[in-house]
Amino acid sequence: DFTDLETKAKQMGATTAFSATEAANAMEYMAMAGWKTTDMVSGIDGIMNLAAASGADLAQTSDIVTDGLTAFGMSAGESSRFANVMAAASSNANTNVEMMGETFKYVGAMGYSIEYMAVATGLMANAGIKGSQAGTALRSTITRMAKPTKESQTAMDALGMSVTRSDGSMKSFAEVMTDMRTGMQGMTEDQKASYA
Repeated sequence: DFTDLETKAKQMGATTAFSATEAANAMEYMAMAGWKTTDMVSGIDGIMNLAAASGADLAQTSDIVTDGLTAFGMSAGESSRFANVMAAASSNANTNVEMMGETFKYVGAMGYSIEYMAVATGLMANAGIKGSQAGTALRSTITRMAKPTKESQTAMDALGMSVTRSDGSMKSFAEVMTDMRTGMQGMTEDQKASYA
């Protein structure tokens, strides 16, 4: 296992903008997250691509991705998907990998996909709500919809919103937001703010 890791770190050092030592440091965070050797060898490429695309520190990026994967209940084998989503969101919104990682700490366990949470995080960042502030606000919103107070339930009923389908399965975050937008059609900005 050690030889496989050493070989992969040297390969990354020779073929990427990062040194073998930086690759090894990134693998250290993967090991702390409980990744097996095969997970580290296959997952390092996506993490390195994300770090290179975002200009972030490789070890820090590895830490963010491993934490995020755990928060979203994703496996190490999904690290490339996770890194690609983060790269796309951070390059198309007013945020970066570090701030998104901070947001994901709060919303990863809420039951929605990384793709939908990345879009929400990017849109919030474009409105100036970033990092832990975005995570706290988004988690609070999702929690209030999943287990609404009487006031929240009244507003959701008026808007025709529900976080579940008629069969009891969870709607995607995009479906919930579409229901909200549909329910708010024809409202004034003040009315929309009040319902929100």
